[in-house]
Amino acid sequence: MIVLDTMINGNDTTTIIASTSGTINDERDNGWLITLRFVVVGFGILLNVGVTAVFLYIKMYKKSLLHGLIFQQSIVDLLGCCMFLFFYNQDAPDGTRAGRVFCKARAINWFITYTSIYNLVMITVERYIAVVHPVMYRNRNIGNKSYLFYTIPYIIGFVLSFHLAIIADVNEELRGECRYSKAVSLPSGILLFLLIFFLPACFMIYCYCRIVLQIRRRSRENQKNAPGYNKRPHVSIKRNLVFTMLIVVIAFIITTAPNITMYLIYNICHCFDFSTIIEHEFTVLLSTCNMCINPIIYGAKMEDFKNGVRKIWRKTLYLHGVGDESSVVNTSQNISKTSV
Repeated sequence: MIVLDTMINGNDTTTIIASTSGTINDERDNGWLITLRFVVVGFGILLNVGVTAVFLYIKMYKKSLLHGLIFQQSIVDLLGCCMFLFFYNQDAPDGTRAGRVFCKARAINWFITYTSIYNLVMITVERYIAVVHPVMYRNRNIGNKSYLFYTIPYIIGFVLSFHLAIIADVNEELRGECRYSKAVSLPSGILLFLLIFFLPACFMIYCYCRIVLQIRRRSRENQKNAPGYNKRPHVSIKRNLVFTMLIVVIAFIITTAPNITMYLIYNICHCFDFSTIIEHEFTVLLSTCNMCINPIIYGAKMEDFKNGVRKIWRKTLYLHGVGDESSVVNTSQNISKTSV
């Protein structure tokens, strides 16, 4: 419930807007909030640009379907960070028509966000088939059916975000704010909670649990048949890559749950103004953080990526007269020998 209090001081009248379920201000976004967005998301943009550059420079995206999907993830996350700064770091324009266009166009931001989520799902599907059902992966040539894995996230992202463009409108009562129509709010809340968070999270948790169990089972079997098997480089690389993506999934759950849960609660009870409370500003920023931290996880856990960074670094030193060409060649050879 929103309560309006009016204070009259001489000839000045000030309206203070408060909410029983959150803090609402009638002013434009505070400077500290704008600064926080630029710092967090700007850092994410730089990281995603760095990951994309490494993948392009050493052509790592051509190595396998998995690497191609991770490369696509970085591009989508980069676009998502840019869309967030454009649509959520400024208020809707004054004027009903311009404001309505701006609010409906915000669906582009959520299209990119949902595409990013389902690209993670496609990575999970690829890893699940490759590790749990390797024979089917080879026999059905899953790695060469990349067009399906690359396009499905965009299709699902468009389908799920399209209705937001329809129900979004400018909030005529609060300047610079957007709102969603209450006519279909409950179906929208349930739909997005299930398809954007709950089902993808459950599916990814199930798949990675199966993957981890499968890797452990095969490691024990091969250790019995061939002592020292776990020390082979390609085995540790495969395990490391799986655990890298598992960390990405955990980060997805932590960053996505607050905002999508708040949206569901709002559509059930309508007991607070979802688009104007400060808590919503933080949950949307946290949701965007999921697209900012993926590059950190890649850099910390993916050996292929770290080798690529080393190659670029040594190449840079060589071009500046530091080091020798053999160090660059050796790094390139190490990357080419690495297998998933």
